[in-house]
Amino acid sequence: MVYATNNFYEQVIKMLHKESKSDRNKRFARIWSLSRSDAGKTQEFMAAGLGVSKKTIQNWEKGVSAPDLYEGSEWFRVLGSNPMPYYLAFLYPWLFDGIKPEDGDEEIEQALMFLVKNMTTPEKRELLYLMAGRHGSPWYSLLQMFTAHCHCSLRSRVTAARTILENYEMDQACGALVCPGNVQPDMKMLHHAVEEGKQSVFNQLSGYTNADVSTAD
Repeated sequence: MVYATNNFYEQVIKMLHKESKSDRNKRFARIWSLSRSDAGKTQEFMAAGLGVSKKTIQNWEKGVSAPDLYEGSEWFRVLGSNPMPYYLAFLYPWLFDGIKPEDGDEEIEQALMFLVKNMTTPEKRELLYLMAGRHGSPWYSLLQMFTAHCHCSLRSRVTAARTILENYEMDQACGALVCPGNVQPDMKMLHHAVEEGKQSVFNQLSGYTNADVSTAD
């Protein structure tokens, strides 16, 4: 199996060296065309949101030219989508490009193990708490709740997230948290995500961006 080891990253470098610049351009361009198509947005919509011409959008999607780092970030902000699936498919196509729930067990395990291996330490601690913490909820039941939640509309997800956020803050203030000594949620990020999701609903977008809030006030 392919996990995130030194040998794994050596394979990444070898693949990039073998791949022609033209092929890399095509795969990079697919980030923009596929994400826009998935969100159901037009090239005109993206051009207006980014303050560029429709021709520029067409060039990005054809691989004639490419957005810089900031423009790429703005693309997903305007689109209202999570960029991670598209970047993963570009960087690690054999793991994530076209991966489907009905794929074989080995393919699913490889992709999942890669993601877990590359989580930050706080993320791993939170995942362990969810799966094995003494909070009283079976992991499988939590998993079904998360899955159902992610299938709901953005409006429904924002409403549920705000309820959870406020419940947590009230229980914290009352000293009623179930596991106060265990890992706690990143409330700054949760507040930001709820507000971003709410704004996206108001803007009639189809998702939200996992923006970096480490420098936010």
